[in-house]
Amino acid sequence: MSKNEYVQRARNLNQQAIGYRLSGTKRTLEWAADACKRRDEYMQQARAAQA
Repeated sequence: MSKNEYVQRARNLNQQAIGYRLSGTKRTLEWAADACKRRDEYMQQARAAQA
């Protein structure tokens, strides 16, 4: 994947995480944490693709 694809996926996951957090249920808060973890992984890969 290219750097732009990694960044786009990270942004999409960030939007999902925000939606999950706003719902406020325990299960969706767990989903938000998982989405943030995957978002961070994509951003690390985007930074590595840049180098």
